[in-house]
Amino acid sequence: MENDGVPGSLGKVLQDIATERETQDRMWGVQDFPDGSGPEFTERAEDAKRQCSSAWTKGELTWRHILTEEFFEALAESEPAALRAELVQTAAVAVKWIQSLDRRHGESVHPVGEGRGRSEKLVRDRIPEIVHASGRVPVTRVASPGEYAGLLRTKLYEEAGEYTASGDPAELADLLEVIHALAALHGLTPDDLEEGRALKSAERGGFSNRLVLRLPD
Repeated sequence: MENDGVPGSLGKVLQDIATERETQDRMWGVQDFPDGSGPEFTERAEDAKRQCSSAWTKGELTWRHILTEEFFEALAESEPAALRAELVQTAAVAVKWIQSLDRRHGESVHPVGEGRGRSEKLVRDRIPEIVHASGRVPVTRVASPGEYAGLLRTKLYEEAGEYTASGDPAELADLLEVIHALAALHGLTPDDLEEGRALKSAERGGFSNRLVLRLPD
């Protein structure tokens, strides 16, 4: 790994980022939102590129110019592979900026957040009623239509993770409930899902034969 002449500097930055990610995961759990990027940001990306080039020509280039250009280039992408590539470039520039800070001002200990964040999640419709019956006062809100899709995707990860961790087949019912809710967003009924499953099973088979395909090297 490149350390910009400072042994261990890249490893230290990446470890701080990993620590921050772990902290965020503890606070917020799995998060899944729409990208919100697309060609409507192309003009801003081009402007950021012009500003970066101008600053370079004048000898006034800063990390702010470089990161801003990379950030808006990412925002201008909507195709997943291209967006991912631009986000990786943006993250790499941010890492190099942190390394530059460490060289100039010395490494600092990354503060680990201790807050719990916004502790909320999507729950089944009768959960507030059950909480109230237990003597507690539930605090709820109604998700917006756009937010609802993201919360359901997050719930899908949550339920799949609970089954993976416990192996309890009862968790599959929870997973199926989330799948039905997601299907409803696409205008599909449980019968539609079953029809689609049956068609794919007829075309490609199921998993009952326990076949494992060895992929080419």
